[in-house]
Amino acid sequence: MAWLSALGVAAVIIAGLTYSITSGKGPGRVSLSVDGMERIARHEPSMAASQPPAANQTATGTTGLRLAPPSLRDTGEAAMETIEGAEGEDFLLYPEEPDFADSGDHSGEIVITIAGAGSKATPVTAASLTRTRAAKIPGPDAALLRATPFGKAPRIGPDGRKAMHVYAAASPEPNGVPQIAIIVGGLGLNSTLTQRAIDELPAEISLAFAPYAKDLKFWTQKARDAGHEILIELPMEGYGANVDALGSAGLLTTQTREENLQRLDWLMSRFGGYFAATNYLGAKFSTQEEALGPILKKLSDAGVAYIDDTGAATISGGRRGGGIIASVNRIVPPAPDPSRRNAVRRELRALEQIAKRDGAALGKTYAYATTLDEIIAWAEGLEDNGFVAAPASVVLQSQASGR
Repeated sequence: MAWLSALGVAAVIIAGLTYSITSGKGPGRVSLSVDGMERIARHEPSMAASQPPAANQTATGTTGLRLAPPSLRDTGEAAMETIEGAEGEDFLLYPEEPDFADSGDHSGEIVITIAGAGSKATPVTAASLTRTRAAKIPGPDAALLRATPFGKAPRIGPDGRKAMHVYAAASPEPNGVPQIAIIVGGLGLNSTLTQRAIDELPAEISLAFAPYAKDLKFWTQKARDAGHEILIELPMEGYGANVDALGSAGLLTTQTREENLQRLDWLMSRFGGYFAATNYLGAKFSTQEEALGPILKKLSDAGVAYIDDTGAATISGGRRGGGIIASVNRIVPPAPDPSRRNAVRRELRALEQIAKRDGAALGKTYAYATTLDEIIAWAEGLEDNGFVAAPASVVLQSQASGR
């Protein structure tokens, strides 16, 4: 029946042209989805390439079959629920994953202009179509991957190339202007918030994905295509937290070095193309050298940087065990509702003060609707206020060089 759809669309366009000839009115627009255009071009009713996977579709890795972590609890879905806040608070994390549905986002639409069809378009075009697009981040490079029992994980390439450089976003020219970087984490578990973070946040904002999320290959590619550099979250043991909340591959002080490194292999193979790892919780794990040291060494040996928000993992100069690490200056509170709006604004202002003092500042938060709203609004006026948005990799290198 694809030919009937094509005839129907053609009839609409012909009618518009006829109206243009007979009416003599100014040019107007008729909208047509990219999906519809593809159906005409291919004569087949298939989904647009940008459509998210179905809600019940499981994630697949670069090697097809993905093995579960051996000797670990098989809990299936992610169990991570809380994060320790900057003021010792606990925040509900990772809202329930909704079904994929039409949220009113028409970013897959294009507009055809037809002379004489009136001055208004039928639907509004997506703002993302008019926004200047950032350079895409390269996808996973086979030369920078090694085989593990769980899939492909990063390694330093034969030519010495490292993920921390290959997958980092291009550095903006600061020209002496203070730089502010923000990492938004917890992505991949809620499709609506993940889509918003990718599409609405400036490309300079770095995005961290939860290892237990579905469809990670889809979401991380979408983020890189939008110009966001990406990180992988490593669930680590915190103080006073239920270790079951870290999921089946949580890094624990009660595990042996070999068991934690085995879990790290599984975590690192969940998706590719990330320049750095970052902790999820981890205040207890990060203070114990015998626990954290082997993790940082393995990341370093893989060419992956590390960004810590506990303050316990970094040492002078930002280098440890040959690797490069950075410390988050402020945690921007995850805001599950508008009542937390002022707390988000307060921490964003604190980042500005740190950037004024030190030349650069690094913040971290998790994806909630109110938090995203505030960061988007704040970023729009950043340059007017005398700052420049920068990817986290830029501030990481600044800290490592002792700036």
